[in-house]
This record gives sequence, structure tokens and C-alpha cells, in this order.
Amino acid sequence: MQDKQEEQDILIKVPRWKIGYSIGVLFVLYMMDYALRSVIGPMTPALKSSLGLSDTEVGWLMSVVLIGVAVFALPLSFVIDRWRRSKMVALISIVWSAASVFSGFCVNFGQLLATRAAVGIGEAGFVSGGMALIVGMVRKARRAFVTGIWAAAIPLGSAVGFLVGGWVTKSWGWQATLWALAAPGILFGILAWFMPDYKINKETLEKAGSGRATAIAATLKEMLQIKTLPVLYIAIALAMCLQQGSIPWLPVLLNRSMGMDNAVASTLSSGIALMAVISMPLGGWVADKVSHRNPRNKVMVMVVGLWLTGMLMAAGAYLASLPLFIAGAFFITFGVSAQLNVVQEIVPIYRRATAWGLYMLTGYFLGGMWGPIIMGAVSDAAGIQAAFIAISAIGIVATIGLLWAARYFNADYNRAREIDRSMGMLKEG
Repeated sequence: MQDKQEEQDILIKVPRWKIGYSIGVLFVLYMMDYALRSVIGPMTPALKSSLGLSDTEVGWLMSVVLIGVAVFALPLSFVIDRWRRSKMVALISIVWSAASVFSGFCVNFGQLLATRAAVGIGEAGFVSGGMALIVGMVRKARRAFVTGIWAAAIPLGSAVGFLVGGWVTKSWGWQATLWALAAPGILFGILAWFMPDYKINKETLEKAGSGRATAIAATLKEMLQIKTLPVLYIAIALAMCLQQGSIPWLPVLLNRSMGMDNAVASTLSSGIALMAVISMPLGGWVADKVSHRNPRNKVMVMVVGLWLTGMLMAAGAYLASLPLFIAGAFFITFGVSAQLNVVQEIVPIYRRATAWGLYMLTGYFLGGMWGPIIMGAVSDAAGIQAAFIAISAIGIVATIGLLWAARYFNADYNRAREIDRSMGMLKEG
């Protein structure tokens, strides 16, 4: 009986090889997305020398990608909920890759800022569509684990970005680095066109929105009636400020505070980023286990990860202790799998892509996009070590909101499942 119930919200019923194909394509695209994000860090010395940039301007080059995500995530998520997720993923992957090609031809800060923003526009739709596809393919009992595997593309992509950014830039220049990272996105964007998908008919959407399902205002009103969601979005935004702010600056810290050659610092940074290949699926596995009987425990996994990250990383930066810093960096992504799932599980199935769009909008606009800028500004004013201490403190503050949200999470989770059942989207087994 339990197994049947766990299978009920699978919306894409295709052979396993098609699911594997889709997850593989999404994994590579997510990896290249983050490679293009993180590449600015190891390119920093070359960019400062070539274009005369300050740390604050470098921070803006990191953050403008997130600004593009924040501005376009919600409108694109509405399109995705009403069109085809696989086709949208394909198109926008090609868009962000093409933007990276043009970035290599830029000759000043303004031009580079504009093309980097276009990379963010592409990602705004990619993650919304990709997450909706994975949730529709994978049964609940393994969803956080599979999401954790998919999200492991984040550290792998960061590692690729650090390595390519450090060594290709050293040998051929920062322009060649951007061109090298753009090519796989175009290829796998084409492959994404052939992924399986699902549709939600117009009658279902109209029933869900009492005749106004296509109205953005009505949809937002419905979402905000979920008590946990607003606080959860704000807390996650602060967590993303830590996550998005600290990772791209790893090579800069190792280069300036610990005296490493930039290429060597980039290589070590890639190793630190790769720890998340263990940390992220491990966090997803723990989240699945502890939430089996109590769904809110996924939120508590996020709390634990943020506390360990903030305390250990701040201590490591202050003391210039590489072991402490590495220990803190291990937990940066420990709660990400739970983070990716909780905002999906407290909304009805027909609002999942929209919930993801709001997650991207609030997460980046209220938190993530400011992380690299805060790091750059504090680094200009007080040094890179102080910047890491400041960003760690922001992550610890996020746990206050998460603890509040955990109190009401189960009620919202159960309410969403009842709505699914009432609409015939989640039937009793």
C-alpha cells in the first residue's frame, strides 16, 4: 500500500532509459551552468589586469547572472507551466551558451556585464523546467536523493569552472575560457529537445484557479496563502546569499590569504567544490531518512548544514586555517537537496514550476544576487578574510527563519496533498 501511494504523483511514465537520458542531459546542462558562474573567480586576476576592474566590479559580474535569474525566473516559470518543459530547457540552454560566446568578445566592463546578465536569463527558465521534470519522473521516496544527484552538478560545474578558469586563462586568456565552456551547452541544449515531458490540461488549471488560473495575481495570492512559504523563501534567500557569495570567491581567498599561485588556488578550489559531490547527495539521503515520518525534518537538515558551514568557515577564514575552512565548505551544500525539495512539497502539483520560479525570484533577488557583491565590497574595504566572516554570519541568521517555518511545515504539506487528491492528481493507492 505504501509503495503504491509513493508512486501516485509520478506524472511522466516512460521507460527507465528515457528517465536516465533526461536526468543525464539535465545534469550536464546544470554542470555547465555552474561552470560559467564560477569561472569569474579564477579569472579575477586576468580581468583586473585586462579591464582594470575592482573587487566590487568583479562581484557584480558574478551577481548579474543571479539578477537575470531573479528577474526572469517567475515569468518564465509561468510559460513553462503552460507550455513544454523539455522544449523550454533546450531553447534557454542554447541562449545562455550563446551569451557566453559573446562574452569572450567584450572589451569593457559594461559589455561583459550585459552578456553575463543574458547567461542568467537562460538559467532562469532552465532550473524551473528541469526541477519540474525531475519531480514528475521520480517517486517521492527517492526524490530528494535523485535531486541531490542532479544538484551534484553544481559542485562539479564549479570545479570545472575553477579548473578551466585557472589553467585555460593562464595559457590562452580569459576569452578562450568562456568560449570553451559555452560549447557543451549548445550541444546538450539540442539533446534536451528530445526529453519526455508531461502536460497539465487547461481544464485542470481553470479548476485550480477558479477560472483565473492563468492570472499571475490570482496565482500569487494562492501561493501566499500557504503560511510557511513566505518565511521559508526569505530564510532560503539568506542561505543562498552564503552559498552564492562564498563559492565563487574561493580561489581569491586561497590566492591572497594563503599565498598560492592563482592556477594552483583554482585547482584546490575545484577540489573543495567537489566535496559537495559527497555532501549534497549525503544531505539528500539524510533528508529522505529523517523526513519519512515527519516531513518538516527536511527543514531541520537545512538548519544543521547552515550552522556547521557558518561557524567552521568563519573560524577558518579568521584564523587562516585551511583545515577548518575546508570543513566548513563541506557543509555549504549539505542542505541544498532539502532546500530544493521543501518548496515543491508544500504546494499542489499544478503549482510546482511556479513555486520554483518564486523560489528563484526571492532566493536570488533577496539573497543570492547580493552574496558576490557583498563579498567584493567587504573585500575592497577590509580584505577577503573579513568578507568570508561576514557572509558566514548571514547564513547563520537564516536558521532563525527556518526554525520558525519548521513549526508550520507539516500542516502546509498535508494541505497540499489534500488539494492534489481533491483534483484527482494524487489518488489513494
